[in-house]
Amino acid sequence: PALANEFSAPSAAATTTIENPFFSFAPVCPASDGVFRVGQRSIAAVAGTRNIEDYRPLINDVLIRVRTELCVLESFARETAVPFVQQKGLSWVLPARETSETYLAGVVFVVGMNFILLGSTKVVAVISIYHDLALGVPTRLLGKLLGAAGRSPQEKNKEMMEKLVNEQMDEVKKVMMNGGGDQEKLTAVNEKYGKLLSEQRAKQEAAAEARASSAFGKAATFASVAAVPLSVYGTASEKLRQLLEVFDTFCSRYFVAFTVFYIIIKTGHFVLFPDFP
Repeated sequence: PALANEFSAPSAAATTTIENPFFSFAPVCPASDGVFRVGQRSIAAVAGTRNIEDYRPLINDVLIRVRTELCVLESFARETAVPFVQQKGLSWVLPARETSETYLAGVVFVVGMNFILLGSTKVVAVISIYHDLALGVPTRLLGKLLGAAGRSPQEKNKEMMEKLVNEQMDEVKKVMMNGGGDQEKLTAVNEKYGKLLSEQRAKQEAAAEARASSAFGKAATFASVAAVPLSVYGTASEKLRQLLEVFDTFCSRYFVAFTVFYIIIKTGHFVLFPDFP
């Protein structure tokens, strides 16, 4: 009996072990965890670790709720949608021949996406708005300021040259319309603006030489270089926010209608024309 009991315990444990991955599903959300940790560190950095001790449970609870919403979307994409599409492809979306398997896969997938995207995309959109306000707007403004401060004499000279050329063309047009193309007046206009253009070129060359040798010029050059990545980051943040807002609006307002239309098509194909074409 003792020997029997000795072997019966492991065998019972072995029989109760669940091997089906469906029941051992454990979501892993590294991106959502990262957002949670960044939120914790940001609050501690702003308020101080000692100052948030009394409110730490509330802060952690709020951050965990946000992390959970993000994890729903992330785990669905990482562990359900992407692996299933990699394994089965997209032939089940609108197959030529509708079977019970393709019908159930399409309907369950699109209905599940309704519940997952309806709440999760709202959280993602809100995070993108806060990110753009905290980092995107300052980087865009700083990029514009540094870009304006770092404008080279060549850029300023180009604008002034274009302005002088446009003024010259306007005066030439006036002479042609009023004086019937008086050659003396045309020559005077061309000489006048030729002199102005030559003076502008000389000023530009002198400014470029002074800029290259001065500390201010070196600082302006650094500012113009630093403005590029800041402007790129700020613009990317703005475009990402706009994209996520549009996607959230679609999921909130129109995805349900799209789902109903899709199910009607799938049902009609499966019930009425299962072998068509």
